[in-house]
Amino acid sequence: MDINIEDFQDDINKLFIYSTLHLLPTRTESKKISSAESKRLIGIASILSISDLSDELSLAYEIISRLIECESENKEKIAQAADIILSRIGNFPGRELLRKRYKALESFSPALTLSLERLAREIENTTDEGITLTDFQHKFYTNLEKQKSLSISAPTSAGKSFILNLDLIRRLSSGKEQNIVYIVPTRALISEVSTRIRKTIKAREIAGAIVRTAPFPTKDSAQIKNIIYVLTPERLLSLLKPENNTKKITSIFIDEAHEIQKGNRGITLQSSVDLALSLHQSASVLFASPLISNPGYFLSLFGRQDEGFFFTETISPVSQNLLLISEVKNQPTKINISLLAANKTIDLGTTPTSFKFRGSKSSQRARFANEITLNNESTIIFANGPGEAETVAEELLEINRDFTASDEVKDFISFIRSEVHEEYPLAKTLEYGVAVHYGDMPSIVRSGVEELFKSAEIRFLCCTSTLLQGVNLPAKHIVIENPYSGNNPMSRSDFLNLSGRAGRLLQEFHGNIWCIRPSEWSEGSYTGEKLQEIKSSMSKLMDDGGKVIEKLISGNIDDEHRSLAEAGFSRLYQETKNQGEEEVLLKYETKENAETLAKNLEYVRSISITIPQEILDSHSSLRPDHLQNLYNKLFSSIYTEEFSLVNPFLKGGYERMRNAINIISEIFGWAENQKFRNSIVYIAHQWATGTAISTLIRDRVNYKKREDETANTSTIIRSLLKLIETEVRFKLVKYFSAFEDIIKYCLIEKGFSESDAKQAPYHTFLEFGSCSPVELSLMSLGFSRFTALRLKNAVNWGEAEEIEDYLLLLSRVNISNLKMPKVCLKEINDILGQQ
Repeated sequence: MDINIEDFQDDINKLFIYSTLHLLPTRTESKKISSAESKRLIGIASILSISDLSDELSLAYEIISRLIECESENKEKIAQAADIILSRIGNFPGRELLRKRYKALESFSPALTLSLERLAREIENTTDEGITLTDFQHKFYTNLEKQKSLSISAPTSAGKSFILNLDLIRRLSSGKEQNIVYIVPTRALISEVSTRIRKTIKAREIAGAIVRTAPFPTKDSAQIKNIIYVLTPERLLSLLKPENNTKKITSIFIDEAHEIQKGNRGITLQSSVDLALSLHQSASVLFASPLISNPGYFLSLFGRQDEGFFFTETISPVSQNLLLISEVKNQPTKINISLLAANKTIDLGTTPTSFKFRGSKSSQRARFANEITLNNESTIIFANGPGEAETVAEELLEINRDFTASDEVKDFISFIRSEVHEEYPLAKTLEYGVAVHYGDMPSIVRSGVEELFKSAEIRFLCCTSTLLQGVNLPAKHIVIENPYSGNNPMSRSDFLNLSGRAGRLLQEFHGNIWCIRPSEWSEGSYTGEKLQEIKSSMSKLMDDGGKVIEKLISGNIDDEHRSLAEAGFSRLYQETKNQGEEEVLLKYETKENAETLAKNLEYVRSISITIPQEILDSHSSLRPDHLQNLYNKLFSSIYTEEFSLVNPFLKGGYERMRNAINIISEIFGWAENQKFRNSIVYIAHQWATGTAISTLIRDRVNYKKREDETANTSTIIRSLLKLIETEVRFKLVKYFSAFEDIIKYCLIEKGFSESDAKQAPYHTFLEFGSCSPVELSLMSLGFSRFTALRLKNAVNWGEAEEIEDYLLLLSRVNISNLKMPKVCLKEINDILGQQ
């Protein structure tokens, strides 16, 4: 490249400063860029835009997009230059936004050579359906068709989901039978992804394609040609059980694949993908992650390196202003602001605020967010937990706000008050355009918040690290202070994933991340390399030979690390048995960790496991010796059948469930406190039998208030929701799934027939919150528990046999006549793929 950027650094710095000043709390008017300056800057951007280096292409985008937003004397000429440069760098979403803002560009006809260049770039990046893609999207889309194994890394806002949708349509339209599994990291993401896919299938009028969000196999039917499962790793393990694994899986998409580096769920993700690829070796596989430096790692981890392709994209079609906000000594109503841009820190000086930048940090965050957010803008305020998110939301209410709730917001408030609890904080904050978002919320409430935020009905969202797991909620501004993900300071990769949500594609050229008091952060995640190297949770755990496993075996483990240690131990056992000790030593042993690893392998050798491999495979997050102990206990009982699980509504159902929970507690060392266990037994039974969440919350609040009338209602509600999500819908589901499989195996070994050995599927009842076939069928189609409970009695389901029959019957119903809350009616239309 025949250009020395340093020669033009003063012009570039000046542009960065001018283009940012209007964001500051005092709303400093942007100074004008002179004609000579804009010509020089256009020249630099033009030269950079023909580079092959991603940093130079990114800088070309930064220069031209900032130039558009600055006051200058020749706006029209800048817009024309931007049209060419954005086409040249393949940023067609940016060009679409530019043309929306500058209608005169529709009639703009550049010189012939530039016209031909622009047209050539468009044709290059346009699909057969006439959709124009960015360079990254085009490369991604092309390779999804060509490669059997693909791993890609790209920024959060690069448009991966859009391409995955296009590719799904291409696969479903190919005429070949498709059985696709789309893995997402959490339940919170299932409904977003499945709704998006359903809408696309409906819009493209693809017949015979169904979407399921539960691991229930389909029966053979001429009508069903294609099936797409949208599942968590745990649900995938359930689908891969021998009785469910009846159809060949043709493709596996692992979205947010970087989650493989996180804790026990990372190990579960690795084990579920391992199992899926060993059972379905001809399946094509895709790993999609944000901003990692080694996407090829996934291909080698799963033995696909010889037939795979990987690449990393660092250019985003929307960029971010990263602003550092610090206190000014002895001047509490002033702040110092720096801009981190183009690998430089640019000092923007001090600016006054309308409040004291001292005292309560939650209050400061709320007041700061209020100052930077214009009436037509949206802001995410990051919090380190649900309680903190609610506190920041309450602080925002203290500020005198000019906000009028729309009818949609008022409807949603009424829904929350009647169907969750009248004192649920969200009902109060929504009146002021402020919402709270965290993982343990009832899914219908969380989805409702997301919809209102996306449609700009609410302007402030106080949220937790749930947002890191792929929920698509972009905003103009993100405000962050000393962020944590769970119990640990936020990593650089998580920070980049979060900050990538600043800036809405097709609405803005830039988003803004405001980092409050960065010098006090526990980890400086706001700075560092853009690309982070990934390593599986299992590999990280074994770096020291598995010290955490050693502690687990010796009984010296704390609750915080128990789940990780159990998943790691289970995986170490599986790897040792399947690959042999030599392979395990080759993979993990170092001079420093040899002693610990040897001890762990010695224990693996010492345990005697007689239960079948498929039971170990299906329950890979549980200790194999614990699974064996459960088998020993149940098999040695004279009347094993007395422990069999029956439907919770049937006579004796409650007692059988309670007995099972007592055995689970004894074998797995879970919920050993009797009072706590009794509480879980009661709530789990209520949940599994379809008791409304509002009833559960009301009863819990009343019970706790009788114990202590000063107890905080919001805290009681949050702790109940956490108990349901963590203990009932996650841990108990794992334990019951194992209990069912092992007792069934015991009974068959004792001579019982397959049908007599069959167990009521409590793992399903507990995860979905119902034991009614109608409600479970509806939830497996993607309906929230709340809507499924309502729909059961709202429609005559007499003819429904197969799960898809429910959709067919529902499509014949006049939805608007159903006496149900609006939020439910919207969900029904979404799942039917209607607008």
